Amino acid sequence: MHPPKIALKKHPENYGIRTEEVQFTSSDGLSLKGWWMPAENSSKVVVFSHAYGLNRYNMPFPIFDLVKVFQSQGYNVLMYDFRNAGESDGNETTIAFKEQLDLNGAIEFVKTEKKMDHIVLIGWSMGASTSLLAGCMHEDVKGIIADSPFASLDSYVLDSFQYWTKLPRFIGRVSSYVTKLNFLGFKPHLVKPIEVVRQTRDKKIMIIHAKNDPAISCTESERMKQINDGIDLWQPEMGGHIEAYRLNKQEYEERVISFLRECS
Repeated sequence: MHPPKIALKKHPENYGIRTEEVQFTSSDGLSLKGWWMPAENSSKVVVFSHAYGLNRYNMPFPIFDLVKVFQSQGYNVLMYDFRNAGESDGNETTIAFKEQLDLNGAIEFVKTEKKMDHIVLIGWSMGASTSLLAGCMHEDVKGIIADSPFASLDSYVLDSFQYWTKLPRFIGRVSSYVTKLNFLGFKPHLVKPIEVVRQTRDKKIMIIHAKNDPAISCTESERMKQINDGIDLWQPEMGGHIEAYRLNKQEYEERVISFLRECS
């Protein structure tokens, strides 16, 4: 996919958050840019991963308020742009396929450059699924918060094709078949957060998914809960796609704080 890049028009320092401009590479060598927002005397960090077609902060909720919640619990925060987003390099978005390589680069950056030894991931939509895929493979990651993830990219594309493209569903079936032929090296049938979650028992995982999400059905998260009962699944009544924080702000913050304490 080739969504247009959205320019950065806001900055954390406008919200009273001390910030350092940072740059690092994905594990396949792309240059990625982001913001490092430090907490005092802490080796704990939370890495934010944004949704499809957006950038590090451009999301439908007050993201800098959430940064302050994590900092209040002693966590440094890294926000970054995936490939083909914001100020990062790249000209294609692969809906968590290659974005895993970006998050791998972010994890390596906070470990080696910032000397963090306690890592938590949080992501939304595409970023949520990417956080599950990459986070479950890193022993340094202690916890993952996934807001509105899909369980399997190929089945999700079929279910949501009309929502995103406004095209008939049969075109989605044809497109899915073509990409399974290794179109441009892209294999959506291999992007399966549900499979890594199935094999993961040593990490804290919280999934947030509104019951009425029109973009990614809440059944995607319910499937992951069914195969890994250790997942903490919260399904708020209010909220569309990645709107749970905006519409359930207090409870969202309380649940995040409680999750962080469990990860300690």
